[in-house]
Amino acid sequence: MTKKVLIVAQVIPQWYVDTLTNALGKDVYIDIITGSEVKGNVIHSPGHDSRSLKSRLICWAKHYLFMRKWMKNNKSNKYDMIFAISNPPINSYVGLKLKKTFHAPFIYMNWDLYPQVIESALHDPMARFICDIWNGWNSRNYKKIDQVLTIGNVVAKSMNAGLKSPINIKVIPIAADINRLKPISKWNNKFAIAHGLTDKFIVLYSGKMGMGHNIELILDAAKSLENRKNICFVFIGEGSKFEVIEAFIEKNNCQNIKLFPLQSEEMFPHSIACGDVAIVSQEGSMAHLFMPSKTYSMMACGQAIIGIGTEHDDLYELITKYEIGETVITGKKEELAEKILGLYEDNNKLKKYQEKARKVAEEHYAFTVIEKKYKELFQKVIG
Repeated sequence: MTKKVLIVAQVIPQWYVDTLTNALGKDVYIDIITGSEVKGNVIHSPGHDSRSLKSRLICWAKHYLFMRKWMKNNKSNKYDMIFAISNPPINSYVGLKLKKTFHAPFIYMNWDLYPQVIESALHDPMARFICDIWNGWNSRNYKKIDQVLTIGNVVAKSMNAGLKSPINIKVIPIAADINRLKPISKWNNKFAIAHGLTDKFIVLYSGKMGMGHNIELILDAAKSLENRKNICFVFIGEGSKFEVIEAFIEKNNCQNIKLFPLQSEEMFPHSIACGDVAIVSQEGSMAHLFMPSKTYSMMACGQAIIGIGTEHDDLYELITKYEIGETVITGKKEELAEKILGLYEDNNKLKKYQEKARKVAEEHYAFTVIEKKYKELFQKVIG
């Protein structure tokens, strides 16, 4: 008899859909409720709007109202498992409602820790009051979920720290697309060639440029290294701090900083592979709440990783455990500049980090490795 699974996520990338689909197997029928444009049997829900906290709250409310109406109209459906992702975080509540409606086990992947993110960003009494209520809800209801997942050991500890009593949290990391993302020589790299970067030592920052990313530290380090003409800082992405970088370049007349918007799907494998060194940055107050997914993509491209954060986050543990790069924990531009300059001047150390990063991505974070972890989980839950 064919099993039937419901996946709920306001935002979900295609690679994750493919990972879950492959892990579930060909004989499982999958419905996906999402606002993302992905392949599969998709039931379109309101999309995600990340422009501001207000826009996020509004789109979360739209998602909830959509799900409430959908559940009411589809009570006769049968599902053998519910799988929800914390995009948005109210999906923990939605998933429990789905579990009750369809009498099916519920697995919840918690990518974004709420209310911890709000607690770290806002410190006014009203925010604290709301977060206390939210933590109380999590303490009562997370234990009703059949299996809670997250993406890192430190993130799991941080989740449990907000609960009155710890729950069983299984860690399944984010996967790296090692077949699509590979090391590319600058002389064969379309992005590097197009922007005249083939003869530069590139320090790359690629991805979101938002509240939880210490962009200012990287800019200050770049300014302090401006006399090293062969070192170029390349920023690629989008977010609220894109304009901060623009303003910094203009104000300081920086010749060693280049800023680009998000690249096309065709150019992306080249743009994210253009660096000698890749920087992954987190604000210290939030570092224990995240594990930036771009880290694995940069590793797949064979880049040495410089992680900005603390000694108590998953990024630090990854870099130090596998020796794939350097860490910056003081939050000082001098330390970051020193780490960059050290790798620029020590080619043997740089090559060692680059080769290890690619090897670790292949052995521990390839799609096939992560799919196997999900397959083992799903076998236990639905057979």
